[in-house]
Amino acid sequence: MESNTNEIKEFTSSYLDAQIIVLTVLFLIVAIISIIFIRRECHKALLTSKKHKFRILAALVAIFIFLKVSTLISFNLPYLVIKSSIEYYLDSKKFSDYRINKNGAFKNVSRESNISKQEVYIIIIGESTSRSHMGIYNYYRNTTPLLEEIKKEMIIYNNVISPHTYTIASLTKGLTLGNFENTEIKYKGSIIQLLNQANFKTYWISNQRPIGVFDTQVTKIGLGADKSFFLNSKHTNETTNFDQDLIDQLKKVFLEEGDKKVIFLQMIGAHIDYSKRYPKEYNHFKNTPRTKFNNKEVFKKINSYDNAIRYSDYVIREVIELTKKLSVSSFVFYFSDHGEEVYDDIDFFGHSADQIITRNIYEIPMFVWLSEDFKHHKDISINKEVKYMIDDIFHSIADLCQVRSTEVDSTRSIFSEHFKERKRIIRDTIDYDTFFK
Repeated sequence: MESNTNEIKEFTSSYLDAQIIVLTVLFLIVAIISIIFIRRECHKALLTSKKHKFRILAALVAIFIFLKVSTLISFNLPYLVIKSSIEYYLDSKKFSDYRINKNGAFKNVSRESNISKQEVYIIIIGESTSRSHMGIYNYYRNTTPLLEEIKKEMIIYNNVISPHTYTIASLTKGLTLGNFENTEIKYKGSIIQLLNQANFKTYWISNQRPIGVFDTQVTKIGLGADKSFFLNSKHTNETTNFDQDLIDQLKKVFLEEGDKKVIFLQMIGAHIDYSKRYPKEYNHFKNTPRTKFNNKEVFKKINSYDNAIRYSDYVIREVIELTKKLSVSSFVFYFSDHGEEVYDDIDFFGHSADQIITRNIYEIPMFVWLSEDFKHHKDISINKEVKYMIDDIFHSIADLCQVRSTEVDSTRSIFSEHFKERKRIIRDTIDYDTFFK
């Protein structure tokens, strides 16, 4: 429901092959024959006696109870279609207020800052980026040469994961108060609303398409900003814009009036189809990659993904350099919504809707660059190895921006001296660190 035609087209072209087409046709044939047979037999039974009607009803009830008790119902297609559609509609409806109510329902909002000069803070949200494919995280390929040059200027966190393996679930928790302990609290307000209430001028600049069948839930969060820009809003089959467009829009925002700005940049990053995420001049990796899967198509996918990461490296570094030139109190904070599996551990590329496949889909990059002016006014706790999950990113961003409220919890901010590690629960019940140990 949150996909657009272009995304569906790229997804289909990436995964559809002859084997899947044949299996799908066979499945449909069997399904149609089965339905015809069942209808005919049920019709006969209903015409014969009330006893047969009772047997059919009892059989259906027994099947449902079995599916529910055995938990196999979670794989039942009709059940899933109905359940997920209702849940999505109700969930999406609860986010509708974000565009109208710019301040949320936060209490006792204040700032602890004594900064007298201009402030510009940037949060970059990556897409489908696994830290295992980044040079700054010791990937064997130099996919991040530009960030490598300023590595000593950044704080790079080595043990960060996403709570979910797809964008909507991850960011609707990360950008709100929501977490695995309490998912309902995410409707109370977003980090953008909190920053609005703290008198920042907020911007949401996205290179992802804003709508599917409905406005996406992340779109609704973004619309809570003072100004929102969706650079990929055309309803056509045109190729998705490159992330360079984010930089062009950022330059315009820098010129706008305002002493305190927080700017969110949502990248298209390394989203499938990888080969469409970078311009031709970034087709850098062409040789055979390291992988246990000896297949030309596999090589092509890995090379395309690594090229997309290398292009993101350029975009992130350019944002940092532009911010440096402002000579104000500033930071550039980057994290990805989730990771990606690209033939690293298994014969698969992409990510899934919370199917546990490999740790690469959960493990994400996260780092921050701080200006000298910012560091002069704000001390942050640095522990690069601490275990962290980005459903708490709300509290970390609030801490960086020195915003306090009743709802902001310093024990959940990775930048706070009061930070406490907590269990990292994925799929509602699974302890990530135990599962992947």
